Amino acid sequence: MALVIDGHNLIGVLPDIQLGEPDDEARLLARLRSYRSHSGHNLVVFFDSGDLPGNTLHTSSPGVTVRFSGRGQSADDAIVDFLRTATQPGQYAVVTNDANLTWRVRAVGASTIRANDFIAKLGRPPARAQRRIAPAEPTPDPRDPAFADIYASFITAERERAQARKEAPTPAQVWIERLYGDDVEAALKAADWLGLHGGKQALAPLHDALTHSDVRVRTAALLAFGELGDPAAVPDLCDRLAHDAGSMAREAAAQSLGRIGDRRGQSALETAAQSDAKSKVRRAALAALAQIRARKK
Repeated sequence: MALVIDGHNLIGVLPDIQLGEPDDEARLLARLRSYRSHSGHNLVVFFDSGDLPGNTLHTSSPGVTVRFSGRGQSADDAIVDFLRTATQPGQYAVVTNDANLTWRVRAVGASTIRANDFIAKLGRPPARAQRRIAPAEPTPDPRDPAFADIYASFITAERERAQARKEAPTPAQVWIERLYGDDVEAALKAADWLGLHGGKQALAPLHDALTHSDVRVRTAALLAFGELGDPAAVPDLCDRLAHDAGSMAREAAAQSLGRIGDRRGQSALETAAQSDAKSKVRRAALAALAQIRARKK
């Protein structure tokens, strides 16, 4: 079985490397190459895109493939896209503490390994650099019946995304016009398309869709913000999580805040997790908080 490494998530739990250090990715790759040499496992390491120097430590080596997410794409999305196009996704295990990513990769047929469990296999870090390993944040188990509905929603969403990617490309303006139209079903499809392909130009029309009278359209727009992954949507998501009359929309806002991972959403999620009237929303907020906390930024 090959391992897919959620790079920055794994760095966040390593005892000898801190996220944000100039050489954090390079030091992780050195540890992984050492692990590869004695384990024989093939590794595919994903990082969020960034302006990295031309350091040979950031290139692939035998048994350790290094990949970076594309412009406007998160490493999580790059991992899911990689697995979705794999001939046998079940042959991969993803190393991550990210609850949202855990659900998504299981939805496409891969398995997962907790990052905190995996670091025990990497060997002891250099003594001069050791620090106490923080206990892992409790992550909701997708197999727990209490979270079955959320897990099912991720499976459905992944299937819909896969179908949307197969459709013939259409100019973005056509989908924007459909989002503003009176046909609710067309507006729902438009929100999905804009989340997948709309980029920055989708932010304004999706913002406008948050006032739509149909909760399904508001929900689709909120989920599209999560698909885009743009932190500019965080204020809108926090507002809808706190004030939308539809629990479906509030649940979607919580899920998208977790996907974006911006800590500005943490306060709104904590409030929803404690006091929202609907248990589904509370559970979605808890899951999103676990995801944000697993991403040490």
